Amino acid sequence: MGAFQSSDAHNHPSTDAFDLTLDVTVAEGALPPRYETPSASQFSIYANESVAVDGCDWVSVRTGLSFGLPFMLVLLVRDAGLDWEVQSQVLDYDATEELVVRVRRPATRNGVGDLTRIVSGTRVAVGLLLPIARPAFHLYQPRTGEGEAV
Repeated sequence: MGAFQSSDAHNHPSTDAFDLTLDVTVAEGALPPRYETPSASQFSIYANESVAVDGCDWVSVRTGLSFGLPFMLVLLVRDAGLDWEVQSQVLDYDATEELVVRVRRPATRNGVGDLTRIVSGTRVAVGLLLPIARPAFHLYQPRTGEGEAV
């Protein structure tokens, strides 16, 4: 599929309906990534363990997923909605470790002192696959009013 080409993504049960297939290592008991709707561009990522969240403290949540990304693609991981605040992160194409997301109760809620749980199987984040460019940098020195480099 090109940048100016599209197709109907509804009712396609096979992987032939997708533009790319990613290698994803799924730990025992972990839920694989899943598109919530047939036309979604981002996919859901689920907790692979239950963790306690004290107030608005940040907690690390294991997903049980390791992504094998192709060269020049990255995975943007971000909030899944209003339930949890997620520290956005970018997973580079050379990353091999398990994806761990940092999650907390949204700071807008008054959760000080409240204890809650994220249970295994809870949607905690969404992932969006993005192409990247790695530009070279042309470095220069700013010039003074007399035209000389500083």
